[in-house]
Amino acid sequence: MGSASTKKNQSSMQVLKTLQVLLQGNYTMQELVSILNSHEKIPVFNNSVVSKYINTCRYCQINIPKIHNRYFVTSMPFGLELTGSEINLLEILQNVIRQEMASKYNKIFDSFIEKLNRFSNKKIARVEKETYQISAELFELAVSEKRKVRLMFKNGLSLDCIPAGMVENKGKTYFHVINKNKDKMIDASRVSGLEVLSEKYIQNYSGQVVIFELKGALAQRYNLRENEHLMKKYDGKSIIVSNHGENKDILLARLLRYDDKCEITSPKSYREDMAKIIESTLKNYEGI
Repeated sequence: MGSASTKKNQSSMQVLKTLQVLLQGNYTMQELVSILNSHEKIPVFNNSVVSKYINTCRYCQINIPKIHNRYFVTSMPFGLELTGSEINLLEILQNVIRQEMASKYNKIFDSFIEKLNRFSNKKIARVEKETYQISAELFELAVSEKRKVRLMFKNGLSLDCIPAGMVENKGKTYFHVINKNKDKMIDASRVSGLEVLSEKYIQNYSGQVVIFELKGALAQRYNLRENEHLMKKYDGKSIIVSNHGENKDILLARLLRYDDKCEITSPKSYREDMAKIIESTLKNYEGI
């Protein structure tokens, strides 16, 4: 009986050690195993046991998602309950430090904010260049869990919406969201923070499906995006691709770069819009 009790106590300690490391940063499984074993006389951690300890933490309602092969704590049920006024105060303090203090203290404060997020029972992250990774990870977590998000803007307003994905275009980063059944591309520079809400959503909005044909060498080397499917394999001449839900302006700008190696076949409105863009571009070069 005593040995069984001792084994339980040892397992409990190992779970707490695993959680302690996870609260320090975002780590891959191999990094977790290495850090945990570095504090032991002999290696006792491996992939299997660490996975088991992470699942034990999840069973206790500690949110530990795995994104880009890294594990990290996003919130804990017994964490700090931050009020709206406290969050605003932290933002004011952050702005003062940004303007008045050296970069060394900026980094210290950013580290403090990240730790505060981990110990909070709300999935909140500041959207700053220095903390961009964790805010992007939380946004992707909301997409995978089908949870709504609240974007908090620098002008004090906020928007509750359905997350669709992160988009990079012309050197800028955007939050692609659905609000009132309409696509919105929110420039990340306008956003001061985001919160993953407990409310789940049903994906009942209809994303536009665009079908296009790629020809020649482009067809052979083209890499499908996550939201794309191959409708016709390469036959020596071309492939046909279906694209689901990509922002219209970004998709047309990308397809335009493929020149005459790309032809939109459906829907008709996209073909017409592409023709207008080409026509407008040609007019700009008239008389040069």
